[in-house]
Formats: sequence, structure tokens, C-alpha cells
Amino acid sequence: MRRIVLVIVALAAAAVQLSAKISLPAIISDNMVLQQKSEVKLWGWADPGEEVKVSSSWSRKVYSVQAGADGKWSVYVKTPRHCAGQELKFLSGSNGEETTVENILIGEVWLASGQSNIEFWTTPKKGSAWMTGMEGWEEQIEDAEYPNVHLFKVGECWDHTALHEDCKGQWVVCSKETVQNYSAVAFLFARELHKALEQPVGVILCAVGGTHAESWIREEVMRKDTIYNRVYRNYTPDKMSPKGYLHKVPSAVWNGMVNPIVGYTIKGNIWYQAESNAWRAEDYAPIFVDLVEDWRLLWGQERLPFYYMQVAPYSQLPGKIRMEQAKVWEGRMLEDIGMVTAIDVGDSLDIHPRNKLVPARRFTDVVLANEYNGKIECYGPVVKSVASRDNELVVSFDHAKGLHVLLPSGERSSVGVAYLHVAGADGVYYPAYSRIEAGSLIVWHPEVKMPVKVKYCTEDYCKGNIYNGAGQPAYPFEIK
Repeated sequence: MRRIVLVIVALAAAAVQLSAKISLPAIISDNMVLQQKSEVKLWGWADPGEEVKVSSSWSRKVYSVQAGADGKWSVYVKTPRHCAGQELKFLSGSNGEETTVENILIGEVWLASGQSNIEFWTTPKKGSAWMTGMEGWEEQIEDAEYPNVHLFKVGECWDHTALHEDCKGQWVVCSKETVQNYSAVAFLFARELHKALEQPVGVILCAVGGTHAESWIREEVMRKDTIYNRVYRNYTPDKMSPKGYLHKVPSAVWNGMVNPIVGYTIKGNIWYQAESNAWRAEDYAPIFVDLVEDWRLLWGQERLPFYYMQVAPYSQLPGKIRMEQAKVWEGRMLEDIGMVTAIDVGDSLDIHPRNKLVPARRFTDVVLANEYNGKIECYGPVVKSVASRDNELVVSFDHAKGLHVLLPSGERSSVGVAYLHVAGADGVYYPAYSRIEAGSLIVWHPEVKMPVKVKYCTEDYCKGNIYNGAGQPAYPFEIK
């Protein structure tokens, strides 16, 4: 009998130790990258009231925190300047059980989020009709061995009914093997940023193809505004489920993929999304503003920069979406944002252009210029003013040093602007004649005696060919 009692006591003690085990989310794991010179958020789960002690290889300080009634705990840990080969230890106060996270980099951490053009794999995906691999992938993966670049991919998961506390995924070291089924844009961005900074870089990929902006926003935000009534009416679970489109249900991606990583300390976000909102483009600007403001609120960081891509032209994608995207940046609807464009690298037959190196480098340019004091021109020409002169319009630009037209031959020219139209007060547009003169674009047409309107690259498919001296393309514009 005494032996039975002892066995029961031993089993009970073992059960207590088992239940006291500290659990960490997938994103806090081996090979993780922590933002340097910051107070980074760490969190996990333990028994209610359990004391959790956190220590690091870079500091003697031990942080102590108590799990709440729901078992959750979080703590902010100070990080040093960039370094590699670090570790964190998480110690249970009740039984001394220790969990170690190894091979940590301290450096620059970026989120890469959006839909299919940022999800698009570096190499062709077997059996996929659209994920056909980036242009030149064979050459690019030969330049992928970077032990101080680590990558995380949030596993695809959407749920319109409940918030998820954790996600599937693991940090991996950037290599020829690991980048093959990883985002081409995110991999190239991480690589180019690492080369420029000569510091460790981590990128967290959180992307799902075919998603509306509304898939990425909390329900609490959208229920307050009638602008979302249309998406709630047209993208209900019962309508989307038979089509296999539950990722299009409002908040579904937020619940399943964003909520599990909210608060993980990052430098900023690169965002490539809007294609799925193109058919109701008129709503996009305020919706995108809601998304950014709410993410910033929940991340709880003093600054959370957003740099986003103006989507690439495609023959079946309404060009209006690009103009609506531009309103947010050009209209200063948000601070700490910037827009780069793919106006010159679209594919008329494919919504997923295979040229991913150019968009990735433009993301890198805008981040380096704005976040790391890089002395580079990261923006293309943006219309500053339009003035009438005789029977011509004079279009002046910011970011216009070295303004030129790039001809199909690759030569620079002062004439030959494509997808440029001019109109008078009657609103009848003609393909415009133009020339570059003293850093401005002069526009006219013989049939338009008093031009008052001009537009550039507003068609569904177009290929911009106005550039500045830094090789950055001019943004589409429409002056009415």
C-alpha cells in the first residue's frame, strides 16, 4: 500500500512538473532574429501564477515575470547592437526546468506581408499554374548562402471565427535550399539589405495570395465603419466556403496569421497587396489607412514604418487601383510611409510578373534611404505642378534630377514618352506629343488648342518609361 501511495505521489509530482513547462510561440525559437538596440517583446505560456525568468547571453540581467490567470506572460528584454551566435534561456520558477533558444542573431528585423506577389516563390512550385519561379531564379539562388540572414514564414492559416494565439513556422538560415520555397521578394530584400548594412537581417514573411486588405484587418475596426458593408455582404463564409475562398472572409487572415505575431519587435513592414481590392478601388485608400493605423496600435511601437508597392500593371486589373494607392502617400494620409512602384515591370498576360529583383531592390532603396540614412534617391519623379504655356502643358516634378525617357532600345532620350495623353476642357484625350526641357515634361497635341488635362500610365496595362537619373520610374498621374 505504501508503495502505491509513493507511486501516486511521484506521478502527481511529475504531472505538476509537466504542467509547469514553459511554452514559447513558434516565432520565438532557434535561429530567431531580434531587433538590435531595442526593448524587444518576448512572450509565451505557463501555469497561471508561474514565475518565468528570462536571461540572455549578451547581458547579466535576469528578467522575471509572472504568468497571468490565463497562463500568458510577456516581458521586454533589452538588446545590444548587432551581433550573432546569441541565446536566450527561459527558466521555470517552480521546478527549475529550462528552455534554451539558440543561434540568435541581433540585427534588423522586417515584416514582409501582403498577397500573391510577395508570397510568390523564388523557384517554380511543382504543380502550380501561377507560382512559376522568379525570372533568373537559377542565378539568384547561387547567391543565397548568408548565415547572418534568417527567414521566417508564417504558415498559411485563416479563421473567421476566432483569434489564434500561435502559428506554424520556423526560423531558417538563408541558403540555396531554404530560399527555394520562400518569397522571392522577401529573400531578395533581405539579401540586398544585409549586403548594404553588413549587419544581420531577419525577415518574417506573412502572406496569402488572393486576399483583400479586409482579410488583414481586425473585425473590431471594420464593424465601426459602413465602408466595409460591401465586403461583409459579398464575402460571407457561406459564399466563400464552397469556392475554397475562406481566406477572403473579413479578418480571416488577421485572426489566423497576424494575431500570433503581433508585438514581435520589428523595424518596419514592406507591404505588397491591393490586387484583390482593384474592383472596388475607390474604397482602398481609407481601408489601407485603417489597416496601418490598427497594426501600429497593436504592435505598440513608437514608430512602425510601412513601405508599400504600387501594384504592377496587368491587362485585366483595373488601373484605378494604382491611383488610389498613390493617394495615401502623395496625399500624406499617413506618416512614416513610402510608396515604390512596379509601373515598368508588369506583364500584360500575368498578374504575377516574374521580375521580382526590381521590386525587391526598390523596397531596399526606400528602406535604406528612410531608415538607415542611405544617400540614395529612392523615389521616382512625382508631379509637383502643372502650368499652361501657349498650347502646351508644363509638368514639373519632385525627385526629377536627371529626368529622361528610356526608349525600348535602352537609350536615354528627351522624347518618346509612352502612355501619355492630353485633353482640353471637352475631356477628349489624344496621345500626347512631349519633350523634356529644363527638367520638366512639355506636353501638347495639335488637336488640343488649350490643353488642361494630362494623364500618364493610367491604363489597366501600361509600361512606364519616364525615369530620373537614379533609374527610379515616374509615378502614374492624372491631372484634371
